Amino acid sequence: MLGLSEATLTLVKRLASHYDRYMVREATPRLTAAGLASHLSHLASKDTRLTVEVGGRSAAGRPIHRVTFGQGQRRVLMWTQMHGDEPTATLAVLDLLAALVEFPQDAALNRILREVQVCILPMLNPDGAEVFQRRTAQGIDLNRDARHLRTPEARLLKRTHDDFVPDFAFNLHDQNPRYTVGDSHRLTAMAFLAPAHDASGKDNMARRRAKRLAAAMVQMLTPYIDGYMARFDDTHEPRSFGDAMQGWGTSVVLVESGGWRNDPEKTYLRQLNAVVLLGALHAIAGDECDAVEATAYEALPPNTSYFYDLIFESATLDFGPSLPPIVADIAINVSNHWQSTPVDAIRGRVMDVGDLRDYDAGERWSLDGRAVPGHDFRIEAEVDVDALRAMAQPVQPS
Repeated sequence: MLGLSEATLTLVKRLASHYDRYMVREATPRLTAAGLASHLSHLASKDTRLTVEVGGRSAAGRPIHRVTFGQGQRRVLMWTQMHGDEPTATLAVLDLLAALVEFPQDAALNRILREVQVCILPMLNPDGAEVFQRRTAQGIDLNRDARHLRTPEARLLKRTHDDFVPDFAFNLHDQNPRYTVGDSHRLTAMAFLAPAHDASGKDNMARRRAKRLAAAMVQMLTPYIDGYMARFDDTHEPRSFGDAMQGWGTSVVLVESGGWRNDPEKTYLRQLNAVVLLGALHAIAGDECDAVEATAYEALPPNTSYFYDLIFESATLDFGPSLPPIVADIAINVSNHWQSTPVDAIRGRVMDVGDLRDYDAGERWSLDGRAVPGHDFRIEAEVDVDALRAMAQPVQPS
């Protein structure tokens, strides 16, 4: 693995193997600002190398915390949960901090503290997190406010960037857990993006460096999710902070946690986030990314959409006397991926009707020979999933 030292690769392996020792188990996806403050205070009380302070306030007055550690010349900014219903990286950051606390004598982690200075804004949108919604309390998508900076949360992020002047930044998100890797039909566990700095799509110096960092992270994760990583759409979005910062000269990597089978709370992806972020910090500490080719990042397949929560095959849609019946497959998604496994939900939404043989699903059922009311299965219609299951036969994976 060109460019990555044995020390970095060993650190990644060691952190993955010992995750149970530092995972903050009490932190769950529905973490609020108050809960985050409690965890941060506890960690800082155990390790004076961590500094926790209130960096600013949300529109509704909730604290937005800033965590700093390290004394090096290389500066790294991270922010999480700018969308309030995307908590995986916030939990991973707590685990990252807990690893520093748990292993105070670890040589590799101490090298990060010597060579890198890190500033983290965990839970940038605490109002959204409070009610588990994407947007801010003012109804704004925070990641579309980098240009006008009309929200207090966006102004805080811009001010933090300008005061800290980071060399690298990590923009940490959750994406739809049904995204797939290229045409493979495999769920995208993690997607990466070195955003374009302008509409031309050409690379500036910051983006070239971000691509090398993303490639290093892909290499670190290959032993764990090889074939389950994708490249996020790189269409330039001038309102997005990642794209904007790339233009400001900071090398930004977007990390999107996607889906993993039978893991609705994304516990495994949370673990990999913590591990790869610490691995990336170690690589930055040693300037290792300068020797990494961008190929591993650029060769990632794109995010695609070939997955649904449930597919009911060969249903006969009966429209009564007004229309002839037709045989079709029905794709259904359920809305909440955090409170229960998707396939256990009672109600779902019809996403597609037709020939769905080329799509994968968490569950496949056969309705061959069974009629359902055609008018009840229009696109976006809400349906009773359990009632459909009761009519159908499970289809075994091929």
